[in-house]
Amino acid sequence: MVSEQPNKLRKVDGKGFRVRQVYQDAAQKSAYEKLGGDKNAENLTDIPLNKTIKEEEDDAVYSIDGPVRRLRPYYFTYMTHCKQRWIDRNILDVFAHEFRLHPKSYYQNALEKGRVTINEKVANTDTILKNGDLISHRMHRHEPPVTSRPVKIVHEDDELVVIDKPSGIPVHPTGRYRHNTVTFILEREMGIKAHPCNRLDRLTSGLMFLGKTAAGAEKMVKQMREREVSKEYIAKVVGEFPAHQEIVCGQPLRTVDPRIAFNIVDRENGKEAKTVFKRLSYDGTTSLVICKPLTGRTHQIRVHLQYLGHPIVNDPLYSSPKIWGPSLGKGADFDIDAIAEKLSKIGKTEPATSWLHPNDDGEIQSTGQFCSDCGGELYSDPGPNDLDLYLHAYKYSSSQENGWSYQTELPEWAVETQKKYMALALEQAEKCPQIDSAFRVGAVITCGGQVISTGHTRELEGNTHAEQCAMEKYFEKAGSRTLPSGCEIYTTMEPCSERLSGNKPCLERILDHKDSFTTCYVGVMEPNTFISVNVSRKKLQEAGISYIQVPGFAEKSLEVAKRGHKETKQCM
Repeated sequence: MVSEQPNKLRKVDGKGFRVRQVYQDAAQKSAYEKLGGDKNAENLTDIPLNKTIKEEEDDAVYSIDGPVRRLRPYYFTYMTHCKQRWIDRNILDVFAHEFRLHPKSYYQNALEKGRVTINEKVANTDTILKNGDLISHRMHRHEPPVTSRPVKIVHEDDELVVIDKPSGIPVHPTGRYRHNTVTFILEREMGIKAHPCNRLDRLTSGLMFLGKTAAGAEKMVKQMREREVSKEYIAKVVGEFPAHQEIVCGQPLRTVDPRIAFNIVDRENGKEAKTVFKRLSYDGTTSLVICKPLTGRTHQIRVHLQYLGHPIVNDPLYSSPKIWGPSLGKGADFDIDAIAEKLSKIGKTEPATSWLHPNDDGEIQSTGQFCSDCGGELYSDPGPNDLDLYLHAYKYSSSQENGWSYQTELPEWAVETQKKYMALALEQAEKCPQIDSAFRVGAVITCGGQVISTGHTRELEGNTHAEQCAMEKYFEKAGSRTLPSGCEIYTTMEPCSERLSGNKPCLERILDHKDSFTTCYVGVMEPNTFISVNVSRKKLQEAGISYIQVPGFAEKSLEVAKRGHKETKQCM
């Protein structure tokens, strides 16, 4: 008997989410019952048949092994309805071409051993799929290890949970992943059952929104669909990204092969895509870039950065010299078929490589080792290119007036260089004399990955501030009152926007050279000890200078700044 179409079988759970009742019912049956009591099942002595699908799910046990989270292999029944493109096709042909998880020989063996059913009847290698067929495939599942970094909660209320997703873990069950996914970890280990409102690639980290109720999910999805949400990502890219001006890439994109998520710029047949980029810093080899996608195509940021000649440093798809050659795919000048052929081998016979990790070992299937339970070929452990991508969803904001805004802490790879320079700024601050009427602040100016000047409060004659001293020292050394293009300034406390002494505030001094500075990094916000409101952040951002607080320095920066103060004064 042919089952009904899936959309006729959906019901609603207690939180308003639709469920597929046929899957719910099947999960309560034992494997033998799932096969409809077929006599052929009695010969399947190589796999247990007495547990229900749900009970088998509960057999999955994980452990933390250093940087990775491992899952013990378990039995699992995969179910799906026949897709339109599968109708009237041979089931073995569909498995071999649609599912890259295993080679064709594996699926042939599964069919011959009765592990695949159609509408609860054992299928065989000659089975032709029909519209509405319910396909079940019982397998011994080997989930790949994923990162052991935790899923962090940014915000939670009755309708929504906002998380900081770590890199190297899928959002929801897909392909080879089920328990090692964000949604499963949230539900089974944190007690939060929620449905994704937005998606991030497995390797991308950062902000994600998940609805705890159908109404909450729909509300957020509607805002994103109608482009009422602004998004900011941070990426670490190859080379020196252009400074100051925003770079807009509006090249249309096309998916070449959905099985490997290979996307390219295609001016004739691609779909509309637009991303705005702005450089934060440059360390002499790589750049930190703010990325603002205005559309939501697959791999949009990654492909646009590659097109501009600045792919993400550890992108296993778009930055590998072994795949793309020395140009790394700049300008979309490459042989598509040759690239697709190389990419199809990644994770199978060749490990993933990238510009940052060109020769590292990684996950491959062709290990020559096989599972003693199911006979499936085993994968090797993942490498750095399989677990990390230096692309992070940093900030999401509602475009509505007085709307919401969420942001995460910056990932370590985005601040490792910045922490070095902020530590140097703290050393400068420690040189300041202790005085009750001023903060002790240090400043560092860098350009192209080099320190070009330093300064601290009262280093120069008079009531001088750290940023002022650093700039004046550079001007004297250079013999000119101009700064080079692409500078960053690090200051242990945000630049002052008002001076009680009447002297020119540091904010104005920086704005006088706004065409030279790309980013202002601060250790701590200014307390209202002397000035009630500091508007530096707002003014710098309005002038096109990015403003970022380096994590981990607030407490120490404030302690050094206030050392020597006899009492705490507060402006009202």
